[in-house]
This record gives sequence, C-alpha cells and structure tokens, in this order.
Amino acid sequence: MVRWERFDPDEYDIGFNDEKLAAHGINRYDVMEVLANGFHVIRNKRAADRYRVLGRTDAGRPLELIVVVEGSRKLRFITGWDL
Repeated sequence: MVRWERFDPDEYDIGFNDEKLAAHGINRYDVMEVLANGFHVIRNKRAADRYRVLGRTDAGRPLELIVVVEGSRKLRFITGWDL
C-alpha cells in the first residue's frame, strides 16, 4: 500500500510507459517534477490498483497522470494528459 501523504519517490521502484506518456507530450522527467512539486491523489473508482495523480511540472504545466501500483514498493506511470 502506498502512503501518499508521506510519499518519497526514492523509496519506490518507479517505472514509466514512455510510449503512452510521449503520445501526450509527457516524459519521465515531467512525472518526476510533478512528484517533487507536490501533488493530489485520487483513487481510480474502477481499478483498485490505479490512481490519478494531479500536479504541476517545474514550468507550471498542470498534468494528470495515471499510476498503477504493482507491488508494495513498485509504481508504473502508464499515461497522462494536460489539465
């Protein structure tokens, strides 16, 4: 279980679906910036292992990212889009 209120990306194995992220103009650096800048998390209603992560990049770009929890310390960002 991810403790989002005390989330530290260094404590997780974070993977990326680079192809799907790139289809929306997002790269792994954008994802890491959102995680570093503070974010809001919403559980996906249809899939218990997925979350919506909303935040901003260093440049102020607002993004919504979809992350799958694949284990106690493993996350994979599968897609995202501009808000």
